[in-house]
Amino acid sequence: MSALAARARALLALDGPLAGTVLAVFRYFTVSVSYLACLVPLLAFTALVGWQATHLAVWLGSASLLPIAPATFALLRSTRVLLVERGDAAAGRVFWSAFAEGCRHLWWTGVSLVGAAVLLGYDLALFGGSDVVVLLVAAGAALAVALLVGVCVVATAHGPRGAVETVTAAAKAIARRPHVALSWLLLLGLGLAATAIPVLGPTLALFLPALIGAGIHICNDALRLPLTDETRQTP
Repeated sequence: MSALAARARALLALDGPLAGTVLAVFRYFTVSVSYLACLVPLLAFTALVGWQATHLAVWLGSASLLPIAPATFALLRSTRVLLVERGDAAAGRVFWSAFAEGCRHLWWTGVSLVGAAVLLGYDLALFGGSDVVVLLVAAGAALAVALLVGVCVVATAHGPRGAVETVTAAAKAIARRPHVALSWLLLLGLGLAATAIPVLGPTLALFLPALIGAGIHICNDALRLPLTDETRQTP
Protein backbone atom coordinates (compact mmCIF):
# COMPACT_ATOMS: atom_id res chain seq x y z
CA MET A 1 0.00 0.00 0.00
CA SER A 2 2.85 2.37 0.79
CA ALA A 3 4.28 1.89 -2.70
CA LEU A 4 0.83 2.48 -4.22
CA ALA A 5 0.39 5.64 -2.13
CA ALA A 6 3.81 6.89 -3.20
CA ARG A 7 2.94 6.36 -6.84
CA ALA A 8 -0.37 8.17 -6.37
CA ARG A 9 1.38 11.12 -4.70
CA ALA A 10 3.93 11.26 -7.50
CA LEU A 11 1.16 11.17 -10.09
CA LEU A 12 -0.87 13.92 -8.39
CA ALA A 13 2.07 16.12 -7.43
CA LEU A 14 2.15 19.68 -8.75
CA ASP A 15 5.17 18.79 -10.87
CA GLY A 16 3.88 15.31 -11.73
CA PRO A 17 2.78 13.95 -15.10
CA LEU A 18 -0.94 14.60 -14.48
CA ALA A 19 -0.38 18.26 -13.65
CA GLY A 20 1.92 18.58 -16.65
CA THR A 21 -0.71 17.09 -18.95
CA VAL A 22 -3.46 19.35 -17.62
CA LEU A 23 -1.22 22.39 -18.05
CA ALA A 24 -0.32 21.36 -21.59
CA VAL A 25 -4.01 20.97 -22.46
CA PHE A 26 -4.64 24.46 -21.08
CA ARG A 27 -1.80 25.84 -23.20
CA TYR A 28 -3.35 24.29 -26.32
CA PHE A 29 -6.69 25.81 -25.34
CA THR A 30 -5.06 29.23 -24.91
CA VAL A 31 -3.43 29.09 -28.34
CA SER A 32 -6.64 27.91 -30.00
CA VAL A 33 -8.75 30.66 -28.44
CA SER A 34 -6.12 33.21 -29.45
CA TYR A 35 -6.30 32.00 -33.05
CA LEU A 36 -10.10 32.06 -33.01
CA ALA A 37 -9.94 35.65 -31.76
CA CYS A 38 -8.09 36.53 -34.96
CA LEU A 39 -10.96 35.02 -36.96
CA VAL A 40 -13.55 37.40 -35.47
CA PRO A 41 -13.77 39.49 -38.71
CA LEU A 42 -14.38 36.34 -40.77
CA LEU A 43 -16.88 34.93 -38.28
CA ALA A 44 -18.70 38.28 -38.13
CA PHE A 45 -18.89 38.43 -41.93
CA THR A 46 -20.21 34.88 -42.08
CA ALA A 47 -22.88 35.56 -39.46
CA LEU A 48 -23.97 39.02 -40.62
CA VAL A 49 -23.50 38.94 -44.40
CA GLY A 50 -22.61 35.49 -45.67
CA TRP A 51 -21.78 34.53 -49.21
CA GLN A 52 -23.64 36.51 -51.85
CA ALA A 53 -22.90 37.17 -55.50
CA THR A 54 -22.49 40.93 -54.91
CA HIS A 55 -19.53 43.34 -54.96
CA LEU A 56 -20.02 44.17 -51.28
CA ALA A 57 -20.02 40.54 -50.16
CA VAL A 58 -16.98 39.62 -52.27
CA TRP A 59 -14.90 42.54 -50.99
CA LEU A 60 -16.03 42.32 -47.36
CA GLY A 61 -15.52 38.57 -47.28
CA SER A 62 -12.06 38.90 -48.80
CA ALA A 63 -11.07 41.72 -46.42
CA SER A 64 -12.13 39.59 -43.43
CA LEU A 65 -9.33 37.15 -44.36
CA LEU A 66 -6.61 39.76 -43.75
CA PRO A 67 -5.66 38.61 -40.20
CA ILE A 68 -5.41 34.95 -41.19
CA ALA A 69 -1.83 35.07 -42.50
CA PRO A 70 -0.18 36.56 -39.38
CA ALA A 71 -2.47 34.43 -37.20
CA THR A 72 -1.37 31.25 -39.00
CA PHE A 73 2.28 32.25 -38.57
CA ALA A 74 1.64 32.85 -34.86
CA LEU A 75 -0.19 29.53 -34.56
CA LEU A 76 2.69 27.57 -36.08
CA ARG A 77 5.30 29.33 -33.98
CA SER A 78 3.40 28.86 -30.71
CA THR A 79 2.56 25.21 -31.41
CA ARG A 80 6.21 24.51 -32.20
CA VAL A 81 7.03 25.88 -28.75
CA LEU A 82 4.26 23.72 -27.27
CA LEU A 83 5.68 20.59 -28.87
CA VAL A 84 9.12 21.36 -27.48
CA GLU A 85 8.27 22.67 -24.01
CA ARG A 86 4.79 21.20 -23.38
CA GLY A 87 3.28 22.65 -20.21
CA ASP A 88 6.24 24.95 -19.58
CA ALA A 89 5.58 26.98 -22.73
CA ALA A 90 4.30 30.54 -22.40
CA ALA A 91 2.10 29.80 -25.39
CA GLY A 92 -0.27 32.76 -25.19
CA ARG A 93 2.54 35.31 -25.01
CA VAL A 94 4.41 33.57 -27.81
CA PHE A 95 1.29 33.62 -30.00
CA TRP A 96 0.58 37.33 -29.68
CA SER A 97 4.23 38.27 -29.98
CA ALA A 98 4.45 36.22 -33.18
CA PHE A 99 1.17 37.73 -34.43
CA ALA A 100 2.62 41.22 -34.06
CA GLU A 101 5.77 40.08 -35.86
CA GLY A 102 3.68 38.56 -38.63
CA CYS A 103 1.72 41.80 -39.06
CA ARG A 104 5.01 43.68 -39.50
CA HIS A 105 6.87 41.29 -41.77
CA LEU A 106 4.22 39.09 -43.44
CA TRP A 107 1.66 41.76 -44.30
CA TRP A 108 2.23 41.00 -47.98
CA THR A 109 0.98 37.46 -47.39
CA GLY A 110 -2.31 38.76 -45.99
CA VAL A 111 -2.70 41.20 -48.88
CA SER A 112 -1.97 38.44 -51.40
CA LEU A 113 -4.55 36.19 -49.73
CA VAL A 114 -7.15 38.95 -49.96
CA GLY A 115 -6.32 39.47 -53.64
CA ALA A 116 -6.65 35.76 -54.36
CA ALA A 117 -9.97 35.65 -52.50
CA VAL A 118 -11.31 38.59 -54.53
CA LEU A 119 -10.32 36.89 -57.79
CA LEU A 120 -11.84 33.54 -56.80
CA GLY A 121 -14.92 35.25 -55.37
CA TYR A 122 -15.66 37.06 -58.63
CA ASP A 123 -15.08 33.87 -60.62
CA LEU A 124 -17.61 32.10 -58.42
CA ALA A 125 -20.08 34.99 -58.52
CA LEU A 126 -19.94 35.39 -62.30
CA PHE A 127 -19.57 31.78 -63.41
CA GLY A 128 -20.82 29.82 -60.40
CA GLY A 129 -23.34 27.99 -62.55
CA SER A 130 -20.57 26.07 -64.28
CA ASP A 131 -19.33 22.92 -62.56
CA VAL A 132 -15.92 23.34 -64.18
CA VAL A 133 -15.53 26.84 -62.74
CA VAL A 134 -16.58 25.62 -59.29
CA LEU A 135 -13.93 22.89 -59.44
CA LEU A 136 -11.30 25.37 -60.62
CA VAL A 137 -12.21 27.77 -57.80
CA ALA A 138 -11.97 24.94 -55.27
CA ALA A 139 -8.58 23.92 -56.67
CA GLY A 140 -7.39 27.53 -56.59
CA ALA A 141 -8.53 27.92 -52.99
CA ALA A 142 -6.73 24.72 -51.99
CA LEU A 143 -3.55 25.90 -53.71
CA ALA A 144 -3.78 29.30 -51.99
CA VAL A 145 -4.24 27.63 -48.59
CA ALA A 146 -1.32 25.25 -49.17
CA LEU A 147 0.94 28.12 -50.24
CA LEU A 148 -0.15 30.20 -47.23
CA VAL A 149 0.72 27.36 -44.85
CA GLY A 150 3.99 26.78 -46.69
CA VAL A 151 4.99 30.43 -46.38
CA CYS A 152 4.15 30.43 -42.67
CA VAL A 153 6.08 27.17 -42.15
CA VAL A 154 9.16 28.66 -43.82
CA ALA A 155 8.81 31.89 -41.81
CA THR A 156 8.43 29.87 -38.61
CA ALA A 157 11.53 27.80 -39.30
CA HIS A 158 13.84 30.59 -40.46
CA GLY A 159 12.17 33.83 -39.44
CA PRO A 160 10.33 36.26 -41.74
CA ARG A 161 12.41 37.10 -44.84
CA GLY A 162 11.76 38.86 -48.11
CA ALA A 163 8.56 38.05 -49.95
CA VAL A 164 10.22 36.54 -53.03
CA GLU A 165 12.66 34.46 -50.99
CA THR A 166 9.97 33.12 -48.66
CA VAL A 167 7.49 32.28 -51.41
CA THR A 168 10.23 30.64 -53.49
CA ALA A 169 11.35 28.48 -50.55
CA ALA A 170 7.74 27.49 -49.80
CA ALA A 171 6.97 26.66 -53.44
CA LYS A 172 10.14 24.55 -53.78
CA ALA A 173 9.36 22.68 -50.57
CA ILE A 174 5.81 21.92 -51.71
CA ALA A 175 7.02 20.87 -55.17
CA ARG A 176 9.53 18.43 -53.66
CA ARG A 177 7.08 17.00 -51.11
CA PRO A 178 3.55 17.57 -52.50
CA HIS A 179 2.19 14.85 -50.20
CA VAL A 180 3.14 17.05 -47.22
CA ALA A 181 0.95 19.85 -48.57
CA LEU A 182 -1.84 17.32 -49.07
CA SER A 183 -1.47 16.32 -45.41
CA TRP A 184 -1.98 20.00 -44.44
CA LEU A 185 -5.18 20.16 -46.46
CA LEU A 186 -6.34 16.85 -44.98
CA LEU A 187 -5.77 18.14 -41.44
CA LEU A 188 -7.69 21.33 -42.21
CA GLY A 189 -10.53 19.39 -43.82
CA LEU A 190 -10.81 16.99 -40.89
CA GLY A 191 -10.75 19.93 -38.49
CA LEU A 192 -13.57 21.73 -40.29
CA ALA A 193 -15.55 18.50 -40.46
CA ALA A 194 -15.07 17.94 -36.73
CA THR A 195 -16.62 21.32 -35.93
CA ALA A 196 -19.83 20.13 -37.62
CA ILE A 197 -20.27 17.24 -35.21
CA PRO A 198 -23.49 17.83 -33.22
CA VAL A 199 -22.98 18.93 -29.60
CA LEU A 200 -19.23 18.16 -29.61
CA GLY A 201 -18.33 20.42 -32.53
CA PRO A 202 -18.27 23.79 -30.70
CA THR A 203 -16.24 22.30 -27.85
CA LEU A 204 -13.72 20.73 -30.24
CA ALA A 205 -13.35 24.06 -32.02
CA LEU A 206 -11.79 25.48 -28.85
CA PHE A 207 -8.86 23.06 -29.20
CA LEU A 208 -8.68 22.32 -32.93
CA PRO A 209 -6.49 25.24 -34.17
CA ALA A 210 -3.62 24.32 -31.84
CA LEU A 211 -4.03 20.60 -32.59
CA ILE A 212 -3.97 21.29 -36.33
CA GLY A 213 -0.89 23.48 -35.93
CA ALA A 214 0.88 20.76 -33.97
CA GLY A 215 -0.24 18.21 -36.56
CA ILE A 216 1.30 20.30 -39.35
CA HIS A 217 4.64 20.34 -37.53
CA ILE A 218 4.46 16.60 -36.89
CA CYS A 219 3.73 15.90 -40.57
CA ASN A 220 6.57 18.20 -41.66
CA ASP A 221 9.04 16.46 -39.36
CA ALA A 222 7.85 12.93 -40.12
CA LEU A 223 7.73 13.44 -43.90
CA ARG A 224 10.93 15.51 -43.99
CA LEU A 225 9.64 18.68 -45.57
CA PRO A 226 12.60 20.43 -47.27
CA LEU A 227 12.38 24.10 -46.39
CA THR A 228 15.41 25.41 -48.30
CA ASP A 229 18.20 24.03 -50.45
CA GLU A 230 20.49 24.13 -47.42
CA THR A 231 18.11 22.25 -45.15
CA ARG A 232 16.73 19.76 -47.67
CA GLN A 233 16.89 16.24 -46.31
CA THR A 234 17.16 13.12 -48.40
CA PRO A 235 14.64 10.33 -47.75
